[in-house]
Amino acid sequence: MMLTTARIVSRRVATANIAPRAAAAIGSTRCLSIGDALNKKEKVEEDRYIRAREAQVAAAKAAAAAADTKAAELAAKSEQLIEAKTASMNEVADLLAQSGDVVSEAGLANLADWKHA
Repeated sequence: MMLTTARIVSRRVATANIAPRAAAAIGSTRCLSIGDALNKKEKVEEDRYIRAREAQVAAAKAAAAAADTKAAELAAKSEQLIEAKTASMNEVADLLAQSGDVVSEAGLANLADWKHA
């Protein structure tokens, strides 16, 4: 009976103390450290990708803003040139009307271009 009791107690002690430590030592600590390292590397790569993507988006927005500004400047300049050409054509048409001469619209446009060249 004493032997049976000793055997039961020794099994319980071995099971309670040694088995959890053996399971922890076998690989759970090692796997967690590798997993943590991989998660850190993955996080760094994600952050790097996010920063690069944000830089691309910011550059695209800046380029679009610059293009819009340039288009607005060109539209304003084009409008000014059209107004100047129209004024010149009207001036030439008035001069020709005073003298009684008649010139086609294309001829008036050519005269206006020649005046501004």
